[in-house]
Amino acid sequence: MFLVSKLDFYKKVIDGEDRGKFESLDGLRGFLALNVFFQHAVTTYFYFQNGIWQIVPVKFYRFLGGEAVILFFIMTSFLYWSKAIAQKGDLDAGSLYRSRFLRLVPMYLFTGVIIFFSIFIQSGFNIDIVQTAKDVLSWSSLGLVTTTTVNNISLIPINAGIHWTLSFEWFFYLLLPILAIAIKRKENLIMALPIAFFALSSPDRGYWAIFFFGIIAAHIYVWIPKMKFFSRPIFSLIPLLGIVLVYYMNYKPFSFSQYAVSLFVFLAFVYGADFFGLLRTRVVKFLGIMSYSIYLVHGIVLYAVFNTLDYYYPVTQLTPVNFWLFVTLAGFLTICVSALTYRYIEHPFILRIKSKKPETNQTTITDQVM
Repeated sequence: MFLVSKLDFYKKVIDGEDRGKFESLDGLRGFLALNVFFQHAVTTYFYFQNGIWQIVPVKFYRFLGGEAVILFFIMTSFLYWSKAIAQKGDLDAGSLYRSRFLRLVPMYLFTGVIIFFSIFIQSGFNIDIVQTAKDVLSWSSLGLVTTTTVNNISLIPINAGIHWTLSFEWFFYLLLPILAIAIKRKENLIMALPIAFFALSSPDRGYWAIFFFGIIAAHIYVWIPKMKFFSRPIFSLIPLLGIVLVYYMNYKPFSFSQYAVSLFVFLAFVYGADFFGLLRTRVVKFLGIMSYSIYLVHGIVLYAVFNTLDYYYPVTQLTPVNFWLFVTLAGFLTICVSALTYRYIEHPFILRIKSKKPETNQTTITDQVM
């Protein structure tokens, strides 16, 4: 890939990532972001067919996106709970919230501006001031409140509705210092139990449970810090077989059986499985570095490409080959745009995070996670 081989900036960033403790996770993030892209590409096709944005009815693509979100959530809770364990539950909440704000908010606001501008164009700049003001306030919650419309127009087809995951991420970060108190002394566990009970009894318990599996993964890694056989190429078959198993055993998205196998798959990557070296290649790490930008940008690019195409030629009349050619174009544009947004929006704020604390292997990883 040209950007990886020719531009010094990306070469330096990728070389810096090589110091990370969980090297396979860097590349894994890139694959997960691409999985979500392909799911939403197919969802876009059905959206043009029936005018409804909904979970794609094709099991394979539904699985790609669903499993990617599960592994993203497990990765988030694993890395941050590992950090809490390393600090014996004594987390600096101010530093945590500052780093998360600088890491997540700039790109979120940037894509928000694009989404709002697109909606205003669709409405001919006929703006409902009161409703739009409410929508702006909702979006300004930075993901804590999931915004679905702006100016009475749905934003879901524009960004593929991906911002819903940020709500769970933010609440996890807000609760993390409280949950971490349980690490200090076992007696403090009683303080965390109400939070766990509330999360697992809420309508969204299926999503909250994923974070608990990530916490379990962190404790397993503390108990068993090394499994060297996973670093041997042949054992990359183990997580691959686990993913296949999830696909065939899963009767509905986001089930506890899926989480259990996904936990095992994730731990294989933690211990060094790398898909026969693929996750350690510079190109895949390049995608991993940009995974947050890819995640936020891909829906907007898909929307722009296929709506522009539909203006000149109906998307519903595309042959499968032509459809995938335009998906490939959208994927290429997503990577190019993400390379720019990472370089000029994400990376400057990552540097500000790192300038405030000692650089460690663990910190380098957690600052990059989506």
